[in-house]
Amino acid sequence: MPRTEVFNRDLILSKVRVLFWNKGFNGTSMRDLVETTGLNRSSLYNSFGNKQTLYDMVLKKYQDDNNLLFKEALIRADNPRQAIRNIFENILDNMLQDVDQKGCFILNCKAELSRSEPSIRTLLEKNEATELKLLKNLVEEGQDHEVINTDRSPEEYAYYLYSAFQGFRMTGILVNDRTKLQNIIDITIDKLS
Repeated sequence: MPRTEVFNRDLILSKVRVLFWNKGFNGTSMRDLVETTGLNRSSLYNSFGNKQTLYDMVLKKYQDDNNLLFKEALIRADNPRQAIRNIFENILDNMLQDVDQKGCFILNCKAELSRSEPSIRTLLEKNEATELKLLKNLVEEGQDHEVINTDRSPEEYAYYLYSAFQGFRMTGILVNDRTKLQNIIDITIDKLS
């Protein structure tokens, strides 16, 4: 008769995410995973697979959580330019709550693993394509409603905004000043006016 799991999977994944966030994939050992989760090796392997599979689960969950920030920003927006501002401001609030200044899990992953782990690279490329499509659609709609200029194509602005998001997240690792970070948002959004 198979054994029943007697632990909270979401809690375990949350603990593991913090561990990977703090130590990175390569810096995290199986021993670290055992100590952090309180599960023995065989329970970890049976319930979550190997370290790579566990990391993939954590990364996917982080991407899903991040997408909620985007969706919430869209719901509150009066127009596409405001939606883009709201996305930045949601990220700002998220960064200021990150008292350890760990940075964006996705960007940390991209820096550490995108060139060495093909499955991670594929996941990151899909995430990037999804975000670029969202931004391109917002810019297109904003240009149609004349709240975003037509100096550049929707695709060019989408890449500009995507790069700005990444730079903004990296800046927030060392800068924890709301006024300075808000100024970055204002300058970025002004480019669209």
